[in-house]
Amino acid sequence: MTSFNPRVKYPIYIAIYALVIAGLFLLFQGFPVIIIILKYFIFPGILFLISGALFYDWYERKVYAHMQTRIGPRFIQPVFDVLKLLAKEDITPDGVDKPEFSMIPPFQLLIALLIAFLMPVYIAEGLISFEVDLIFFLFLLAVIGSSILLLGWTSNNPYGLIGGSRAAVAQFSFEIPLTIAFIGPAILAGSLRISDIVRSKFNLIDLPLNVIFQRNGFTMMHLLYLIPLLILFAIAILAANAVLEKVPFDPEHAEVEIVGGWMVELSGKKFLFCLLANRVTEFALAGIIAAVFFGGPGFSPFNTWVNGILFIGSWDIFQYLINIVTFFIKTTVIVFLITLVRAIHARFRIDQLIRYFWRYYLPVALLALFMIVFLVGVI
Repeated sequence: MTSFNPRVKYPIYIAIYALVIAGLFLLFQGFPVIIIILKYFIFPGILFLISGALFYDWYERKVYAHMQTRIGPRFIQPVFDVLKLLAKEDITPDGVDKPEFSMIPPFQLLIALLIAFLMPVYIAEGLISFEVDLIFFLFLLAVIGSSILLLGWTSNNPYGLIGGSRAAVAQFSFEIPLTIAFIGPAILAGSLRISDIVRSKFNLIDLPLNVIFQRNGFTMMHLLYLIPLLILFAIAILAANAVLEKVPFDPEHAEVEIVGGWMVELSGKKFLFCLLANRVTEFALAGIIAAVFFGGPGFSPFNTWVNGILFIGSWDIFQYLINIVTFFIKTTVIVFLITLVRAIHARFRIDQLIRYFWRYYLPVALLALFMIVFLVGVI
């Protein structure tokens, strides 16, 4: 008996997953409290975020394998990895600061989920949305970086301490260019709220389309904004690799030098928590970059066309479906670009990482920011 073709089987799995979630919301649509619980724990909450993180873990490994002429993992492999780590013995070495060593890995996962709650999935707002939530997002990324330093320190291992110290130095290097990359679109939107940036239409997709179709008051002069936006987008992609500790910006791991760095003493569930925290952060970071630079969920011309053809009016289910599909398309593009950077570059030494971010990326990011400020005053 032959098995299903994976290209047919995997979309069926995803469709069943989506139908189960939709069925739960339809079943309890008359119970507001249960709907709120479902949002935080099912969709777009914890279950969805963990599932999405595992999906993009598989996607990144598959793309990376194809770039190296390998087959790559099966679709279900990340789930097996989670189950394997859950079954492994959780060892706490002698000499470590046990309370901190045991608490930091789940704390990292908690912060990663909190970051992901800011990500807009099917509407312009995430599960958490408030004024200056963009700054809160950047603050949470800094908290994860600080926890890495603390975890390396508490491991009482010289390799762990060196890895944590390198992570801290790397954070000081990439944090300013990353912040500038997000501040640029925020200036154009006139707000530090992610949902306002999504609605402003000052992004790499909606801006040229609005100019072409002469909508929302956009003129040919507004195309000049694409130059600094493209520069800041490139800076955001490069900085995202550093945030996620991916090649070429991962000297804090450098297996041939420091045997895995700050994760050297982790095993079992502790290692799993840190691994999931990294994967959820990747999912959230890609989704928020997509929101800021690609306009988030939805695709304005397509949404308008569907509304006109199907006359869906106030019935939001089709609109939500379009938004979710376009969210995944845009996020997948971001993850692909992050993986591409990882595949085409060799690992930088820590001094090279510092030099690249301070000497090259930071001045270029500042130049793009000054261009935006100048254009806002002229146009």
